[in-house]
Amino acid sequence: RVANSLTLVASLVRLQANALKDKVAKDALDETQGRILAVSLIHKRLYTSGDVRFVDLAEYVGSLLDHLETSMRAEGHGGTLLRHELQPLQVRTDSGVNLGVVVTEWVTNAFKYAYPEGQGEIRVRLARLDDGRGELTVEDDGVGRREDGPVKGTGLGTRVVRGIAGTMKGEVQYLARQPGTTARLVFPLPTD
Repeated sequence: RVANSLTLVASLVRLQANALKDKVAKDALDETQGRILAVSLIHKRLYTSGDVRFVDLAEYVGSLLDHLETSMRAEGHGGTLLRHELQPLQVRTDSGVNLGVVVTEWVTNAFKYAYPEGQGEIRVRLARLDDGRGELTVEDDGVGRREDGPVKGTGLGTRVVRGIAGTMKGEVQYLARQPGTTARLVFPLPTD
């Protein structure tokens, strides 16, 4: 029931966004809808699994990426390819929700801003590091992320990701590449 309620809320947000003329407000509501759908998707997964304490992160992120790719193509970003390499990892449900929001933020931003010409590739990787922690990376070969330039979008997404990293006792990094950007989150995995 929670997943259905969240899907309804996301639909209401979409209707409100469609009614707006102000692009900044419309974009903010679109981002909000993406966050709600990320949480909704994990609740749907919980209802189909036997264990509500843990989630298979690779399965969840894979289905989330499918949804994001479909949404971004519908918004006119059809020339960008989304590739992923997802190692199976079990995480606590609350960490899964948090990581879903991070994936949504980073992948949506890469679709919107990395390739102004509309052609490129976004790569998402999920892996267990040698020290036992998990690592999520989203990278592109696009125009790059400028720390000193104007913020694209509202800037709320970056604050949300940093807040989530802090909550998870994780570390977030944005690495400039030539060309492109790599966004990286290293996070603890459950030991039990």
